[in-house]
Amino acid sequence: MALLLRKGGCITQPSHTAKPIKYLGHIVPEYFTATFYLLDNDGIDPKGDASRFPTWTVELLLRVTKSETVDIVKMEVLGSKNYKGHDYFTTKQFDPDEYATIQARHFNELSLNRVRFISVAVQAVIQSHNYKKTKSGGHSWTLGENKEVSHKELLRVDKYTVEKSYTKLDGTFYETFAKRYRQLVSEGDTTPIKTLKNLYYKDKSVKQVQAYATTCRKKKLLPPAPDGKNSPVRKTTKRKER
Repeated sequence: MALLLRKGGCITQPSHTAKPIKYLGHIVPEYFTATFYLLDNDGIDPKGDASRFPTWTVELLLRVTKSETVDIVKMEVLGSKNYKGHDYFTTKQFDPDEYATIQARHFNELSLNRVRFISVAVQAVIQSHNYKKTKSGGHSWTLGENKEVSHKELLRVDKYTVEKSYTKLDGTFYETFAKRYRQLVSEGDTTPIKTLKNLYYKDKSVKQVQAYATTCRKKKLLPPAPDGKNSPVRKTTKRKER
């Protein structure tokens, strides 16, 4: 992945008019923003030194529905710049000279990992805000809290959110699966189904992940595969300069 989430790099904030809504037993804002701070490491291991890489900013406006789904209403992407900490609030005028150019690969990464952004945002908002009623009949949200939510509960929220999001984005799901499959095979992975399960689909059985590959072949997103074999993937070779 070209973009890697910084430690503590997801900041959520309820819309000031956001009404409370239930999501898997938690009270969350109907509308909230989630700002992500991402390392532009382009697949290089930071090895504990995140300062070697510039930081990208991605802000989502999300909506939680009564049917317990989460939708992205708006997405804003800012090119990388030197990291100076997270901005909770700012009135500083935007200076385009501070930011690097957004490249095509960054948009691809955002598209491929759209569901993960939603899941992380939901987990963050659950842990960061409490709903409060006022004596005048209004309401407000606390900001920047660190609510204690068990790891088991966060895994439950993650699993549900991911599955719901993929269900709504059937085409995107299979396109993402096929791209990941092709990348693994091109890198020499002889057991891509097992690797995909371990990396991205831990809650699924090997048989179910294999079924995803079969569906991708039916949709012509992957080439046909001989019985018991992987789909062949053409490896790209670089031409040598003379």
